[in-house]
Amino acid sequence: MTARTTAYNRLADTLRHRILGGQWQAGQQLPTEQALCETFSASRITVRRALQILEEELLVRRRQGSGTFVSPTPTRKIPILNTDYFGSIVRHAPDLQRRIEKSDWVQADDNFAEQLDVLPGDQLLHTMRVDELRGEPVAGDELWLPERFASLVTEDHLAGLDFLDHWQAIQNITLEYGTQTIEAARARAPWTGLLNVRSGDPLLRETNILYLTSGQRAAAIVSYYRHDYFRFDATISIRPGEPVALQSEAAHG
Repeated sequence: MTARTTAYNRLADTLRHRILGGQWQAGQQLPTEQALCETFSASRITVRRALQILEEELLVRRRQGSGTFVSPTPTRKIPILNTDYFGSIVRHAPDLQRRIEKSDWVQADDNFAEQLDVLPGDQLLHTMRVDELRGEPVAGDELWLPERFASLVTEDHLAGLDFLDHWQAIQNITLEYGTQTIEAARARAPWTGLLNVRSGDPLLRETNILYLTSGQRAAAIVSYYRHDYFRFDATISIRPGEPVALQSEAAHG
């Protein structure tokens, strides 16, 4: 399942290919917004949104009063902004597709029984999903749902990039918050094969436990991201009016 593309998504993709293809060199100034509007028959709003997408991907730098320039080392990485995977994909990679690798019922082991506040041996819906960008696997996750929160879930729901929204609606539940851990990890089977990486290659691993308004634990999700395609960006407020931007990437080597 893919997200819907927009005019600014398509323009950003065209400009991105020109940069990564070397048509615009590192440090080179891009044409003005007006020139881009005329070249691509696009509105000023479309051009500005497309350039903002490329800036978030660190492909260009925009200087007030001077223009837009290709970054010194332009390499695309999809930014996951403030842990919003679906929103970030809609904005930066709407052509990404998700497929179900496997989905079946399993018995909770001691680890997931504790994480999801169920009894060992209780039924969990376990799903493995892989996200592909133009045929290349770039991310994947494992999802565990207690039986009482998965009775109406189908594979079509699970394959949706906006699964969490649909899941709450069909199960008549409301998520309140989640705990999250992001860390560098080494690729191991089965993810070496699923993500087309070598054993020991660096990945970004994100672990989420999702809670309902009642405080019940409703889901556990462990996601794996290829470091060469993704980075995590977050803005937090240390003091009111003083946002601080954070980035997280898997280490090389």
